[in-house]
Amino acid sequence: MHYPDSKDRSAELLRLAIPKMAEHPAPLHPITYAVWYDYLAGRNGGLKAEVDAVTARRVPLGDELVHTLYTRHIAEAAEQAARRVSDGLRGMIDDVEQSATRTGRHVTAFQDTLQQQGERLPALTTAESIGASVDALLGGTRDAGVSLAALASRLQAATVELEALRLELDHARAQATLDALTGVMNRRGFDEAMTGVLADHPEDEPGPSVVLIDLDHFKQVNDRYGHVFGDTVLKTVAHAIRACVKGRDLVARFGGEEFVVLLPSTSLAGARALAEQVRTTIAGARVRRGGSAEAVGAITVSLGVAARRPGEALEPLIERADQALYRSKRDGRNRVSVAD
Repeated sequence: MHYPDSKDRSAELLRLAIPKMAEHPAPLHPITYAVWYDYLAGRNGGLKAEVDAVTARRVPLGDELVHTLYTRHIAEAAEQAARRVSDGLRGMIDDVEQSATRTGRHVTAFQDTLQQQGERLPALTTAESIGASVDALLGGTRDAGVSLAALASRLQAATVELEALRLELDHARAQATLDALTGVMNRRGFDEAMTGVLADHPEDEPGPSVVLIDLDHFKQVNDRYGHVFGDTVLKTVAHAIRACVKGRDLVARFGGEEFVVLLPSTSLAGARALAEQVRTTIAGARVRRGGSAEAVGAITVSLGVAARRPGEALEPLIERADQALYRSKRDGRNRVSVAD
């Protein structure tokens, strides 16, 4: 979904969403907030209609129903947009094809007229017969010209429609691979990018390498300060990680409080250096609560680093990075471990 709201507008929607969430039994996690945010923003007509119908029947919004609403009206929105693009493209192609077919018939008819009149010309001896032949040629020329002009106009319009469809499809694809909360890639986007990197990676280049990042004691942050502040922490961490990467490097939210960095052409040593930079950047940041000046204690992360072995698939590469991450957790957190 695209969120064009200003900071003040989004703050107002947050203020309105909190009591709505408190009225229902669903946990106060980001998915619940996303549902109420879209509902209150008023841009998602299908979601609003279904929520209004449910609440009118006094049905409480539990966790399962909230996930159903999220999947149906938010997560699938990009896929629906892609289907609209596909349907629009199919209809436009059919329309242009019909215009081309009509033009082809007119041009063929004109060619037949030219051939017929050309065969008659040697036998024409009077001005009247010659004039009739010229009139037939002019009539065929006009019909073919009108048809060709119509086709050219339709092709010009189709070009404009194609650009609009391309923009909508690009937007839908981008939204389908973005994490709505943090603005970085989601797991789907990471998997697609990683698959492409593994397929095209030159064997003589280092990498690709991955860095798995997990927030330390994040549950305690949520329990002490609330899920809304927990979301702020996640967004701050995502921003800090993005500030450390460059070029083709990609940051994604891997799930929950876990992030991953894809380094397409970075060696294990380079990936470890970047992981250490991420760790110190986050440890040195201070997140403040709301509009107050209260700074929360240091937020730290544990990291696991792995570089692809020759011919290694995605799953074992991630598994080795995850084992290194677990070792960082086991050895005291706020540290970087490198996969064997």
